[in-house]
Amino acid sequence: MPADVAVSLEIPPETAFACPVAGLADVLAERAGFGQREKYRFQLTVEECCLCLAGLAEGQRPLAVGLTGRRHQLQAAFTFSAAQLSLGSLNLTSRATPGATGTSAEDMGLLLAGKAADRFHLNLLGKDRFCLEVEVDRAYPEAPPARLPGDWRPPFTIRANPSPAQLAQAATLAVAAYPLWQCPSCFRTPGKLPDMVADGRITCTLACDAKGDIAGLLSWRQYSGQALYFSGPFVFVPPAMVGDVARLLVDGFLAAVAREPYSIVLSFRSTAELPQASFETLGALQSLEDGRLGTRPVVFRQLREDNGAAVWCSPLLEDFLRRAYARLALPRDILPVEAPSGRPRRESLLGATYDRVRNFAELEPFLDGEDLAANLAAHVATFRRKGIGTILCIMDLAVPWQAALAGDLFQAGFAPVVVLPQGGQADKVIWQYEQLA
Repeated sequence: MPADVAVSLEIPPETAFACPVAGLADVLAERAGFGQREKYRFQLTVEECCLCLAGLAEGQRPLAVGLTGRRHQLQAAFTFSAAQLSLGSLNLTSRATPGATGTSAEDMGLLLAGKAADRFHLNLLGKDRFCLEVEVDRAYPEAPPARLPGDWRPPFTIRANPSPAQLAQAATLAVAAYPLWQCPSCFRTPGKLPDMVADGRITCTLACDAKGDIAGLLSWRQYSGQALYFSGPFVFVPPAMVGDVARLLVDGFLAAVAREPYSIVLSFRSTAELPQASFETLGALQSLEDGRLGTRPVVFRQLREDNGAAVWCSPLLEDFLRRAYARLALPRDILPVEAPSGRPRRESLLGATYDRVRNFAELEPFLDGEDLAANLAAHVATFRRKGIGTILCIMDLAVPWQAALAGDLFQAGFAPVVVLPQGGQADKVIWQYEQLA
């Protein structure tokens, strides 16, 4: 399989260039070895985004386009300037229809792009300067049934540079042995894990016994500029050996990340085998498993001393934040921000990811708008129709307008549950929808 294939170019903000760029996207996807369906989805996404953003761009400043084909994913990044940006048709809940009053060609194009892509992300680069990233994933076959090795022989050791086959087998074993909510979604299609490792998107530590049989796995990925997110440890040996393998995996993980420029590691998906003395608890998320209410601990460990930071805060959230920071002994300057008296646009934009198998959905606000509370409610209703019980919304306290959304979140039925130190540009607050399905 080829390594990354990347193309970058600048085009005038004119719709005539959309078709040539879409053709380039098709060639890049072909070169990266993607199937016909993924190629078509990527080409459609790129063309519709070019058409829309060319119409929104201000003046004659060019539209910068970056196309990347990785082993596991196709990505397009569009950097542009727009004073009055409105991308409401990208919302998961958008239902624009041709010919309807107020529905433009750009609305329909964005709707198509949003449905064709697997996810998108919008970054504010500066005043009126944005980067829109859209991604299309490679299709992988589901995992075959797993069979645990029957006879492990100590000593256990960390396997340096595990092969793609070993990574795929370890993912399959984890899915067979643990609840699906604890497993990253890429474990369910084990061919994806080694590709993501090769692409540098996930790192793994793998434990094997003296015969080379896989005894355990722990994976992690970047969560922010200062934070790493881990899953595991997933341990496959008999109970008498579990503690040794779990400690080996966690020690290997912490030794590896100690050399990297991160300040904290955290997880919503730690397993019962995690050595509790090595981590602290930030809080817990509510869950509904097989009709029973439960909790999922959110754990963390500081890799470096926290020297303090400033965060924005709505008065509605201040008591919650002060209690959290006092409990965690984190030095923070809390800067007040009020709810806006007017909104910059009519339609808000929410990033939405969900996984029915893991019964999990996550929202992230990208653009403020007059309809934000209604948009939150519409997304919740959509997730509930899909049978999803755990619905989160993530707020970055480095962004004043996000911090000011506390009233909208309360109105939509969310409540703050956990603070993630350095989880975003600053700390993040996890809000959870209170009425579990």
